[in-house]
Formats: sequence, structure tokens, C-alpha cells
Amino acid sequence: MAIAIAGCTSDRQQATTTSIEVSQVYVTEPAMGERAALYFTVVNRTANDDELIAVSTPIANVVEIHRTVQQGGSVRMEPVTSLTLPGSGELRFAPGGYHVMLLEILESFTAGDYIDATLHFRYAGEIAVRGEVLKYADIEKALDPS
Repeated sequence: MAIAIAGCTSDRQQATTTSIEVSQVYVTEPAMGERAALYFTVVNRTANDDELIAVSTPIANVVEIHRTVQQGGSVRMEPVTSLTLPGSGELRFAPGGYHVMLLEILESFTAGDYIDATLHFRYAGEIAVRGEVLKYADIEKALDPS
């Protein structure tokens, strides 16, 4: 996930445009080689709202933005068509909340690999990012801001 508009530092998995900053980009190892999740944090450095309208990657046929919903004691994932990124606000994609599902994976990858993806915003345009692949058990620790 490397930036098309500005620079990317792979050791911090961070990409920045003049208005949007994407950091903490991680991908889970695929479950049974079929699906994986992409997590990251997006910060809007402007006072104007923007909208995440899609995510794409060359390593999966299907890429969907999801949210985790708890209802009646069960948990399920719901596709989301877009997400508003508030002016001067942030969106955090993490287990139990928003996440990007990578389905119908085309290439095998394991912990330690890096995956490229592109976040598509209505106003900021495309932001390419690079995320490190981690075992699912290591994702929470990697996303911990402390």
C-alpha cells in the first residue's frame, strides 16, 4: 500500500497527501488462503469532510469495506458502500469495527510480506499504501497507538 500522490515510508506503513494521512496499515494472514482483512487509520488534515468510496488491491478479486455489527448476541459483518471521513477527524479500521475484506485472494502471502492497496477518496483521490502482513493474533498489538 504505497502512495500514488505523495511518499510512503514502509517501516511505519504511513502514507500522506496534503489532506489525508494513512498510518498503521496491516493485513492479516489469509484464513485458509481465501480471505484476509486490511486494517489502517486515516486522518483528515482539513476542515472539510471527505469520503472513502472504495479500496482496491491487485492481490484479491473482491475487496469490500465492512463494519462489524453485534445484534441479539451474534456478530456479523455488513458491507458498507462508503464512509465519511469528517473534517479534522479520523477513521480507524480495526478488529471488531470497520475493516476491509480481501476475498478471492489471487496470490499467497504470509506474515512478514507486504501487500499494496489503494484507498479511493471522493475528493482527495487515490492514496496508495503498503501494509505488512501479520498473524491475526498480532494485529491488536500492532494497532495499539501506545
